[in-house]
Amino acid sequence: MKNKIVSLLLVSILLICPLMSACDALQVTDSDKLTFYCVGEGGDELYEFLKKYNKYCAVKDKFEDSVEFISFESYNEMNSALATELMAGGGPDIMSLTQTYPFEKLVRNNSLADIDEIVSAYDADVDFNDFNKNVMDSGVIDGKRVILPLYYRLNALYTNKEKLAGFGVDSENFTFQSVLEAYKNNKINSYLVNPYSAEAFYFSFIRQYIDFYEGTADFESDEFYTLAEDFKDAILNGGTYAELLTYEPQESENWREPEDSSAYVFSANENNYYGGSLTTFALDYLSALEYGQEPPILVPDYNRNGEITASIEVGFAINANCQKMDKAAKLIEYLLSDSSQGYFGGGREDTNSFGLALPVKNSVFDSAVNEAVNFDSFWWGYGFDEATLERKNKAVTEEYLPMIESISSCNLYGYNSQLKSHLYQNVIGDVINDYLNDKITTNKFVQRLTSAVTIYMSE
Repeated sequence: MKNKIVSLLLVSILLICPLMSACDALQVTDSDKLTFYCVGEGGDELYEFLKKYNKYCAVKDKFEDSVEFISFESYNEMNSALATELMAGGGPDIMSLTQTYPFEKLVRNNSLADIDEIVSAYDADVDFNDFNKNVMDSGVIDGKRVILPLYYRLNALYTNKEKLAGFGVDSENFTFQSVLEAYKNNKINSYLVNPYSAEAFYFSFIRQYIDFYEGTADFESDEFYTLAEDFKDAILNGGTYAELLTYEPQESENWREPEDSSAYVFSANENNYYGGSLTTFALDYLSALEYGQEPPILVPDYNRNGEITASIEVGFAINANCQKMDKAAKLIEYLLSDSSQGYFGGGREDTNSFGLALPVKNSVFDSAVNEAVNFDSFWWGYGFDEATLERKNKAVTEEYLPMIESISSCNLYGYNSQLKSHLYQNVIGDVINDYLNDKITTNKFVQRLTSAVTIYMSE
């Protein structure tokens, strides 16, 4: 009997010790400020905006409304603390979409606060009718606004008409099927995307077959099976993912030096790979014309239903455990203000930034459009003739802008942050990597994907 009691005590201690270690790492504070967990000096865009918010609070002499940053030495340490705290009814007040939270599970477990209720309860100066509805609705799950997008990107691939024509692909009637068919017929001897973009691109394709909120995955369909193989072949062009990342010249005629942008059907520039701001598009358009190159075009990365989609570039949620909802309301109001939206979205005269993504607020978006149309030089004293500027403006207003206005839905994670997501890091990243490195067959790939996602959704 004594031995059983001792064994039970040992088991209890072993179970409790990790939790105690995680709690020690929390650096618990008695502050009344909103809290945000980060590693080192932040590591994501939301952190930068929270720093700006703290400066704003200092100028307004409202230090009590600012955000306290609780820093950890590593993501593993932070995630361990998060797991412990969230289960115990605690955790940070603010959670960024670019951090490795299991947002799909947090939504299903009602762990995120209803933003509309916060705005209403504390009379925040926010009217969601003033924002892009299709983008903002991506954060509305089962009638509750639990995720708040701040900036987004059009899901569009970056190339030019000359390049597509050289591959025998019609840019006016572009479909992924036409590109994949060109690969099958050996008309394309280049990589689809930069090797360092391969996993992100492939993950984007896979996500279309998962509906976490409905709890379904459609990996076992004939459509997915065929496209899984076709996209893999196009991305790797006869090699494996590990081989592509070596940057070593190959004797094969199929090899294209990865640093040569002509080696890709679509641009390797991550800022433009999935459509950035209107002004960065205008800048690249004028740059191409200046150097006598074919100007860029954006090809919508249509989803499986043929719809134009976007992805949230910067967004966040408020922990349902937060005890400072009045302060959360003030933060929400600030981050959705014209001033804050203009920092990252463009359209502000008092900043040199062209904007890196698209703002969700309609008035700021309109200012960003005007900025792109009025953009006429690379630097002070250098300009373009009227015909060149007119050509650029036509591309902005008649090519890029209509795509943005046709967006039907928005993905939870942006292109640049999706590989940091919990879904990728802890659920299916290894499966994708094994498949792209020819360690498993397509049958095994589909089986492992189905198993991993099914378990994740049912836990």
